Formats: sequence, C-alpha cells, structure tokens
Amino acid sequence: MIRVAICDDEDKTLKDLENAVLHYGTLKNLDLTADTFSQSADLAAKIQNNKAYDIYILDMLMPQQNGIEVGQEIRKHDEHAVIIYLTSSMDFAYQAFGVFAQRYLLKPMNEAELFKALDFAAETIRKTQKLFYVNTAQGIQQIYYHEIEYVENAARALHIFAVNGEEIVSRLLRKSFENEMNCLLNSRWFIQTHKSFIVNLCHVRLYELSQMTMRSGAQIPISKSRQAQVKRAYLKYISESNT
Repeated sequence: MIRVAICDDEDKTLKDLENAVLHYGTLKNLDLTADTFSQSADLAAKIQNNKAYDIYILDMLMPQQNGIEVGQEIRKHDEHAVIIYLTSSMDFAYQAFGVFAQRYLLKPMNEAELFKALDFAAETIRKTQKLFYVNTAQGIQQIYYHEIEYVENAARALHIFAVNGEEIVSRLLRKSFENEMNCLLNSRWFIQTHKSFIVNLCHVRLYELSQMTMRSGAQIPISKSRQAQVKRAYLKYISESNT
C-alpha cells in the first residue's frame, strides 16, 4: 500500500488534489490511500505520533507551520518518504533543499504534472522501500524496512516492533538469530547491539554507550563486546545522513 498525505489550507485545492491522487491510483492499479489535512499542525502532530506516509504533498506557504517546517518534521522521523511541494513561485524552491524535496509543482495544480511527480514517487518507493517477510502463525506478513524500529529475539521467536506500535511475532526460529536477520544487517540502517536485539538507526532518539533509546521510548541494551562497533556504526550513519 502507498500512503499519501496531502496538506493545503485552501479547501478547493485540497479536494482537487485528493481526487487527482485517488484517480492516479485507479489508473495505475495501485493500492493507494490519501489522507487530507487543511492545517499543517494536524499533520505535524500525526508525524510526531509516528503516523507515517510514503508520499507527502505539501503547500509551501501555510499559516502556523509552513511546508518547510513540516518537511523538517518529516525528516526527523523518516529519511525515505517522498516530499512534493506545491508553490505559487519557484522562488521558494531553494528553501526546500534542506529537507531533500523530490518535486515542486506550481499552482494552480496541473494534473499531468502531478501524475509525473507521482510516477517519480512511486518508482522511488519501489526502489528504496525493501520489504521484510515474517513467517507468523497467521501466515506470511510483510513490513517495510523503514517501518521497523527494532527486533528482539525472545523465546526463540522474532518480535518485530514497528514505528506505529504494532508488534509482529514470528514462528519459532529454525536458524540462528543472526542468520534470520542477515538481510537487515546487510542494510546500513540496522545494527545488532546485543545478542538478542537489532535496531534501526533511523529511529534512535538517544545514543548512550550502554543503551539506545528509541523513538517509542524503548531502551535497547548495547552489550559491552559490541559497544565499539555500535558507536562506529551510529557515527557513520549520522555522518552519511547529514551529507
């Protein structure tokens, strides 16, 4: 599913965008949903409460928080989401460099240009959002890498904690924890901090020598033997994220 958030303080523009986005999903046969926000503060609150979207379509100029400020809030929580800005003048585009916006659309909205931007967004999502598959008692469940906050190995099962608060529990492991987690550990976003824990560095709120505090407030231990490795990985992640 592709989740789209649309934020604009003009009611007609907001409705036109929602209709166009849903029409795009129908034309492309995509499993797509769209949530609309007439106030940027409402969208910012959703983001702060770990409500994640894959694509954000934001008006550049809004009262309360403008589009740039909302984009900054998005990037605190998600470095992969696609941000598309609506603007009355390209003079404002330079301000969006800091949040790595992918597209700028001039008002009034042109549906053909919007569809081109959504094509780019859908392709970006396809390339960057890898899926992790979990064999559970209910069947094979899937979760995007970036939605995983951390994984715990407990009672010979994977406990996968998502940023939205969901917990996915696997069937009993047939392989070692490290072997089961090999695909995650090959990604630059994940590091094993302890024999029973793997964390997504994107969702670390506080790093300390002996533990990491995640955005949810969960405190993940760092074993003494892994402290140097975890420190190097975290500093490397921060360095690469700020370039």
